[in-house]
Amino acid sequence: MGVFSKLFGGNNSNKEDHALINANYIETILKHSEDQPLGVGDQNVIYAGYNELGGYYYLQTYIVGKLNTKTKTGATLLVEGDGYSLNLKSDMDEIESDPIDIFKGNSTRIDFEIEKDTVEKIKRSTIKSITLNFKKNNFVFTPILDVENEVEEENI
Repeated sequence: MGVFSKLFGGNNSNKEDHALINANYIETILKHSEDQPLGVGDQNVIYAGYNELGGYYYLQTYIVGKLNTKTKTGATLLVEGDGYSLNLKSDMDEIESDPIDIFKGNSTRIDFEIEKDTVEKIKRSTIKSITLNFKKNNFVFTPILDVENEVEEENI
């Protein structure tokens, strides 16, 4: 065992401990939420819903977890599903995370512009992956389907 391994521990135990800590963290977020999340990532959970204001449609997202950002360059959301791939741009360039003490993490709200026909096309059950991009960072989320309450025709 090398000097660095003795000081900082071996790679395998650190990776396993890190994965366990992340899994417990995500589980804590899910237990404290009344809403059905759209997907989970390594250290974050994404929630989403549609809103219409004055004829314009928005996909409103909340990311809860370790994500902590402040940017003036906006974000994009790539949603890949059965037979479609959408690249949505945030409706505002300024995005900032707010602290949440209960999770020792943050909440980040980002609204994305979306067309009405696109809203009607996306179904929770058809989404394969969700990727949030900003500031040269990619956060990948795996979709979650609520097996007990899943309704094929229900939009996000």
